[in-house]
Amino acid sequence: MNNETTKGLVSVGLPVYNRPDSLRRVLNIVTTQTYTNIEIVVSDNASPDTKVSEIIEEFARRDSRIKFYRQDKNKGVLANAEFVLKKSQGEYFTWFSDDDWRSPEFIEILVAELEINKDINLAFCDYHEVYENGNLADGYPSTHLNFFKPFESRYRLIRTMRFYWQNAVRGKSNIFYSVFRRAAFDGLDLKRLSGEYRHLNMDCLIVFTLLQKGPVSIRSEAMCTLTCGNKKYYSIDERQSKQSDRTILSKLINFIIDQKEDRNQYVANTDIFVEKMIIYLLFFPKLLALLTAISFKKIMASNAFQDGNSYGIELDKSQSNANVKSSEKIKLKNVTLVAVATRNVEETLKALVYSCRGIEFGSVKLLSHYTPYGLDKNVEFIRIEKIKSIDDWSRKIIYDLNQYINTNFALLVHADGFVVNPSSWKDEFLCYDYIGAPWPLPTDNFSYRDINGNIVRVGNSVSLRSKRLLELPIKLNLPWEPYCGYLNEDGFICTKNKHIYEAAGMKFAPLDVARYFSHESMIPEVRNIKPFAFHKWAGSNSIYPKF
Repeated sequence: MNNETTKGLVSVGLPVYNRPDSLRRVLNIVTTQTYTNIEIVVSDNASPDTKVSEIIEEFARRDSRIKFYRQDKNKGVLANAEFVLKKSQGEYFTWFSDDDWRSPEFIEILVAELEINKDINLAFCDYHEVYENGNLADGYPSTHLNFFKPFESRYRLIRTMRFYWQNAVRGKSNIFYSVFRRAAFDGLDLKRLSGEYRHLNMDCLIVFTLLQKGPVSIRSEAMCTLTCGNKKYYSIDERQSKQSDRTILSKLINFIIDQKEDRNQYVANTDIFVEKMIIYLLFFPKLLALLTAISFKKIMASNAFQDGNSYGIELDKSQSNANVKSSEKIKLKNVTLVAVATRNVEETLKALVYSCRGIEFGSVKLLSHYTPYGLDKNVEFIRIEKIKSIDDWSRKIIYDLNQYINTNFALLVHADGFVVNPSSWKDEFLCYDYIGAPWPLPTDNFSYRDINGNIVRVGNSVSLRSKRLLELPIKLNLPWEPYCGYLNEDGFICTKNKHIYEAAGMKFAPLDVARYFSHESMIPEVRNIKPFAFHKWAGSNSIYPKF
């Protein structure tokens, strides 16, 4: 392996074979990464379809970062993956697959993680499993962070033993798609590791070997999708080509044989005697656990049924904006639907899309520090710095949100609060500069009160706000100060500084109007009312979708 590397350069290894459509897609993904100091090492594994070479050459003509190699004959998937690694020159390295997706910020954020944590050799993130058509796959966890947590341990024994023990379907092999320090591969013989390229679990063995050197850093952002459904085997032989012809007994025998081979590979790839012994001791408990999991999955699949009404009550019938004729949509051209999120970003995106059912907003905007998977074409993505706390989020809403709004009003929503009943919209809502959800009566002598001691009955962050209200804190240079010990932005507007806002001509919606706009607290005033929006799944709000 070439040990000469270029500081800061990221080598993207792209081994490809005979999938021109997905190849074009992944080349678009790689060449539009926000981290631009990259080289793209593409190796075509002797694809019979000439479109593969044509597409790579097309991209190479307009992007000099692409280095294209074509194999004279098919080397096999593992040898081709090693080939792009050997040809790389970067300080960092990552494999991309031609059927997967990466957020534009994927490399940038993970390289930053490696720069901060000098003792870590690999950084990865949460991800989604998808089918070839791009839809999220059934039967997989919504997040892999809990499964990956042991691999972040500073104790080698915990990292390696938990990695061996963990069922592969939980995604341990996918850490192979990390961004690595290329130096971590020095002295690593991938050909030997994979048994002369016969064992397709080379990805697991690479990760296992690197975890012996140190932990992985896992980011919480889901900046990656991996296409599922492709079966992988440890070796290629006749018994694996006729799965359906096997008896239950022969399948069980072959399963045990494969698991023994798996165990032996892990044993062969650790140089610590204690680890070898623990792997041997864990073999039979692991085998039993895997068989139990397989049996349980089959039982659950046989008993599966679909519930036609998961929310229990009748909601507005319009399922998507596409299903509603343009003439039937509520026209809110002077309203920007907006969300600001650096947590639960995918859920927030779904909340934005759901809020558009039957409504035509002036624009729809998502502000986040990375691009989520499945970004809707009607949602404008705006990249911002990652928000580290609720206080920082509140401050951004008060002082920065106005610069992203070009309409007379902004409708602010979240992953846990959004539009649920478009038919409950009232044009009267636009008569106010601020309208949120009704607040409960306070049980103390200071909450929900303005500077004069008057009880305030309407607030909440899920709210409709005028552009002039958003601009006022900057215009008047209002200081960022806590109210009752908190820095919540709705308290800043509706209680602490309400007298200043009102003196500047801002109109706040009264309780009698707000109770039709949104619900959060289950107070008597909102009973039997179907609101336009909601915040948090309490009481009657529990019927609304959770993404």
